[in-house]
Amino acid sequence: MTTSTASTPTLLSALRARLMPERPGAWLRATAWASLLANALLVLTGGLVRLTGSGLGCPTWPRCTEESWTSTREMGVHGAIEFGNRLLTFLLVAVAVLTFLAVWRSRRSHPGLLSLALVLAGGIVVQAVVGGVTVRTGLNPWVVGVHFMLSAVMIAVAAVLVGRARRASLPQVAAEQRPGQVGGPAGRWLRGTALAVGGLAFVVVYVGTLVTGTGPHAGDAGEVARHTFDAYVVTRLHSLPAYLLLGVTVLSLVQAARQGWPATVRRPLALLGGVLVVQGVIGYYQFFTGLPVVAVALHLVGAAVLVAVVGTVLDRAFAVSAPAGEGIDGGARAGATTAV
Repeated sequence: MTTSTASTPTLLSALRARLMPERPGAWLRATAWASLLANALLVLTGGLVRLTGSGLGCPTWPRCTEESWTSTREMGVHGAIEFGNRLLTFLLVAVAVLTFLAVWRSRRSHPGLLSLALVLAGGIVVQAVVGGVTVRTGLNPWVVGVHFMLSAVMIAVAAVLVGRARRASLPQVAAEQRPGQVGGPAGRWLRGTALAVGGLAFVVVYVGTLVTGTGPHAGDAGEVARHTFDAYVVTRLHSLPAYLLLGVTVLSLVQAARQGWPATVRRPLALLGGVLVVQGVIGYYQFFTGLPVVAVALHLVGAAVLVAVVGTVLDRAFAVSAPAGEGIDGGARAGATTAV
């Protein structure tokens, strides 16, 4: 009994040191990546709910039915799919709590990490409420669009968290993405370009929700409200900002070569260009083939990848163009700690 009692504080101390490290390290990077992947997974599972017509598989909220918190056998596969998607919220909450614990003890040296963790945690609550409103309004396409945009924003924020966690815990990454590499007019150009990329990406994704709300995949086999836009026109409208975004990306790569932007910025820009091309191919394929489910699902996954890459572009652009000796994380110098 004495040995067991004595070992308890040691185990608790070890657990605290693991879950709440004094400085950013491998554990923070793991929770940051988990946040990104979990939020991206929510886009996929939410898309599968809609594509399988299971959006009202649980016809009310927060309960699945008026009598039950869970789906029942009588509700069939649609109830199981929708309830399974709701269960993913608990995974997101668990990841958010672990991320918060991972940054808590380093909040003074890296306050930006704590801010991002709090944004992701608060976003889960907002998403749950909007999800409930979506069900309560019978899958109103305007509300569904807001639901998706919130997911997109959270993916972008999680991507920024991944970038900052890597800079704060890996010296080689901190050196590659150190402030002051692109200054003066070039730095202002870089930041302006990154903001243009972010703004255009937001428009692309939002207009994409209008296309979805106009298309045939309503999310339920019953009577569901849809947008009354002309499908051809709204699809063309969706492609316009996508072309503009691709053009800005290509011009940015040209400018990067001319002004000598660091590779840490050029790489995500090149990746963004590739993602846009792939998304365009999938988009045209699904348009000319009647929106097959698999193609639509791939386009959704592509959208999640797109916003993650855009978040990375923004993060790195602002990191390398910050004044020398400063970090964008709120500390004196981002990435000054040693990896654990």
